[in-house]
Amino acid sequence: MYLLITGATGHIGSCIAKLCNDRKIKTILLTRSEKKSKILKKKFRNCIILTNKKLKKNKYNISKVIHTASINDKNSNKNDNSISQNLSITIKIFESLNIKNLKKIIYLSSAQVYGSNLIGKVKETTPLLPINNYGISRCFNELFLKKFSNNFKKNLIILRVSNVIGEPAIPNRSCLRLLPNDIKNQSKLSEKLVLRSSGLQYRNFLSINFLIDTILKLVKKKTKRILIFNLGGTNVKIISFINEFIKIYNQNNKKKLKMIILSNKPKTSKKLNYDDYKIRMFLKLNKKENINNITKIFFRS
Repeated sequence: MYLLITGATGHIGSCIAKLCNDRKIKTILLTRSEKKSKILKKKFRNCIILTNKKLKKNKYNISKVIHTASINDKNSNKNDNSISQNLSITIKIFESLNIKNLKKIIYLSSAQVYGSNLIGKVKETTPLLPINNYGISRCFNELFLKKFSNNFKKNLIILRVSNVIGEPAIPNRSCLRLLPNDIKNQSKLSEKLVLRSSGLQYRNFLSINFLIDTILKLVKKKTKRILIFNLGGTNVKIISFINEFIKIYNQNNKKKLKMIILSNKPKTSKKLNYDDYKIRMFLKLNKKENINNITKIFFRS
């Protein structure tokens, strides 16, 4: 029986693939591109690499799927067709699977499904009010997979993931636009970190290490039918994360970083409490990440 990882060249998918490759877990990595399949074959020699076209013809028994494949948020939000395209990616993958031996699906959704409700305390029961194409497409994918799970009686876990701090296992230019990666990249090029907002917005940050470790725990855990979990780390202001990064950077380097803030907006921001108590109890995850530990791991990576 094999574990299938979709979107294996993406930010999160590539990091899961690396850990599975290192541990020699029986894994199939899926990508839409022949060019990217060559990169995967070179990088992950202990995994089987398939393109979407070859998935339907494969003879491997796939028992579990970690579904990360999608158009990224930036491209989704500037493309009017991205909602249907993202849904089409999911539908084609699951239509191509031999579902006879399929036991579990883990879908990486996003905190962006909460949209305008992503303020104050956010639980799994908080109404979904997505405000952009990316969030809407994640909602549609969740609906499709719930229907798929019910129709074929397959176990489904939906993870609504907050902001991930960590670099991809395969270099990916699009990941540089993510705030933590942008800050880290700026630190390599200059002694100044430029922030285009006031930095007073609240975000929930979790490390890529914690995310992957949690996903693999869910792969092994016995589950029934449909489960939905928020998955986060620590709730902080953007400016607090940057200050923590600067502090750690200055402790480890001779040159000193300075922050330049280009805007005074927003002037205030409502505190965010992205509540992931449910999954922590389910997996007995006692230790919660803090911004200092997350930043230190990110700085060393």
